[in-house]
Amino acid sequence: MKAFAIVLTILALGAAIYTAIYMPLTWFMVFAFSSLLYGFISPVIAARRLFFLATEAPHMALFSVVLGIVVYKTTNLLNEFLWALIISIILINVVGHLIRAGVDPDVATSVMVSLTASGSVVATYYVLTFYSVQYNLWAFILGDPLLVTSQEALQLTIIAVASALATVYLYMFGIYMGVDLDHAKLSARNIWLYDTAIYTLLGISSVALLKIVGFVLEHVLLTLPAIIASAVSSSSREALHTSVVSAVASSFLGLLLSTKLNIAPAGGIGFITLSIYLIARVLSAKKHA
Repeated sequence: MKAFAIVLTILALGAAIYTAIYMPLTWFMVFAFSSLLYGFISPVIAARRLFFLATEAPHMALFSVVLGIVVYKTTNLLNEFLWALIISIILINVVGHLIRAGVDPDVATSVMVSLTASGSVVATYYVLTFYSVQYNLWAFILGDPLLVTSQEALQLTIIAVASALATVYLYMFGIYMGVDLDHAKLSARNIWLYDTAIYTLLGISSVALLKIVGFVLEHVLLTLPAIIASAVSSSSREALHTSVVSAVASSFLGLLLSTKLNIAPAGGIGFITLSIYLIARVLSAKKHA
């Protein structure tokens, strides 16, 4: 339904322009590039049918962030963010490639959830007990985009742009793999490299988004834009466009809603995204009635 995508595009542009004019530049950058990040990555997750891994990604990201603090404070090498990226990429690739090797997805993700959830509790207690950190760890649970620093906004911008470019390259082949994986394995060499790229992209994105949307809502925002797109789109390109504009619209409208109602921005984004999904489902049901 092109009309739905057009309306979403108008809402996204209008809310973005309003934010750029009347709100701090850092806020605009954070909401613009975070929404682009999960708006682009969500269709890749859907195309490759990695919803099970996307729901586990926030657990690994939270564990990676807290463990990254411990590693940095212990070694004084690199910084917390880079360590978090490294750990997250390793963990998500381990799970992904175990599943590729034949391990049942439910078993692999359940084991990793147990490891990362337990590890997050232990590492968080250790950090709060022994270290003085410069930010509130609660921000990673609930999300706190309005307190993101300019350096973190710049990091997010770089990751979002790189992820968008990678998505353009990986998206169509991801659809091919999702539709007929056996044929894709026969016709393409080194298919594991594509999987590694997708897993790495998901690991980086989940860490980059953690402080902005929070552990509670991250898995929703990684998956729901693509689900919205699948309900109303008739082609893969239209689905990618709808996913991105629904993410951008929900982010900026969520920000405006949160400032008006004095609620957490991540919660506002979640409510708007859910509302867009419900509207998409109603329109889809009417179309097929």
